[in-house]
Amino acid sequence: MIDQELAKKLQSQLPFLPGYQFEIDKTKSRPNERKSHAFDYCNNVPVFKSEASGIGGVCLPGQVQKKVHTSLEAYPHSSNGTSVPAWVAFDRKVLRFYGYFQEGVHERREEKYRIRRVNVYFYLEDDSVHVSEPKTPNSGIPQGTLIRRHRIPKADSLNGQHYIVSDFNVGNQITLYSRTIKLVGCDQFTRDFLNQIGINVPANSEFPSDPYETQRQEMLSRMKATRPSVPNLTLKQFLENDRRVLRFYCVWDDTTSVFGDLRHMVLHYYLSDDTIEIKESIPPNSGRESNTLFLRRCKLPKRPQVNSSTNNDQNVECFSDADLMIGSVIHLYGRPFVICDCDEFTKNYYRENYDVMEFDPVKISEFQDESSNVPFFDVNTQHAAAAGEPAALLIGNETQGKKDFKKLIAYDGITLRFLGSLISSKQVDRDRKFVISFHLADDTISIFEPRARNSGIIGGKFLENRKIKKPKSSSYYSSTDFYIGK
Repeated sequence: MIDQELAKKLQSQLPFLPGYQFEIDKTKSRPNERKSHAFDYCNNVPVFKSEASGIGGVCLPGQVQKKVHTSLEAYPHSSNGTSVPAWVAFDRKVLRFYGYFQEGVHERREEKYRIRRVNVYFYLEDDSVHVSEPKTPNSGIPQGTLIRRHRIPKADSLNGQHYIVSDFNVGNQITLYSRTIKLVGCDQFTRDFLNQIGINVPANSEFPSDPYETQRQEMLSRMKATRPSVPNLTLKQFLENDRRVLRFYCVWDDTTSVFGDLRHMVLHYYLSDDTIEIKESIPPNSGRESNTLFLRRCKLPKRPQVNSSTNNDQNVECFSDADLMIGSVIHLYGRPFVICDCDEFTKNYYRENYDVMEFDPVKISEFQDESSNVPFFDVNTQHAAAAGEPAALLIGNETQGKKDFKKLIAYDGITLRFLGSLISSKQVDRDRKFVISFHLADDTISIFEPRARNSGIIGGKFLENRKIKKPKSSSYYSSTDFYIGK
């Protein structure tokens, strides 16, 4: 180290120029010569800083230098001169304290005040504090984070002091933004750390009783069930059988309906909640829609009720896994489904739970198309309605008969039109008017109903152009059957 006398002698020999002069007394030296200012901007608003220091941060006459205390003063220092930054030494080390604050309640008979329990976290790396409130069921209070993590200034500090590690201890009271929190306990890590830095930690104490919670616990203790409750085993069933699904291959015989055929289905039975889902196996180029979902996932009742408003779900008997076996028939809202086969997982399930060893699949042959055996209705056949001969009187099944070309050439485009009314016992139908057109070229009849305002009837085409048989006769209407008054 340079002696002060030698330094003064050396400084006197140097020229008085910038860069050649240096301060011997370190107490008078300044880190910089920047000019201070008292006017500044805060959130784009010009403000005046009354406590601005002088040049180089030197206090002006009448000012007291502020010294912000941190937790580093309370930590022990190394004797060999080596040091580690606080953000490295105390990384992820947090002190946790248990406390409460009392909140007043107004205009309420049951309670005058409320005890709110909180957890106070002190982060050793930067002296930041975080306060959270554990959530209480049915409290009606928005709980969770009360104060986010940051350095909290002391309420009675005039020079910007914030809370440090020495301010936190069991039994102390800290005021955080007008809320006074009483610390009643801490965890074991917090207790050991404070003891290492020389702070004696008292034993944990109990939380004070809350008047409302005490009253509520007394009320719940007096409440007794009038009847034993039915155990709810749905959670256990879900945890044991989640993602376990039985798969069956079914057939629905829909050949009795018009254009019906055998419908192949895949039935999924979910063991987690006893629900059933049915998807249709649609062959390619079948002409059906690509949506394969036939029945959405739900519980399938064995005997569905027509009036669902009076249906009690608890009393309805639904299909279970015991009802689904190969060869059994289940009725899905009036549709019989035959279970023909199942996958390997389903077979193993029934072996383990029901001791079923035989799983012979049911073979159902494709039905024969019998529509070709039904004779179509021929308009030119006079004996089509004979008692011993079947006839299919379906719309669209009529075959085109032979035309009388002489009659067609003579009367083509000639139409007889008549205005008629409907014979009915109802007054609404009695007022309906119809235009009856008789075509002389082929003896066909078409009927059109004119639209009437405020009648409630759409009107329009009533009967398409076709031949019509007379009642209780095999002959058809001709032009001689149409005249006024008929």
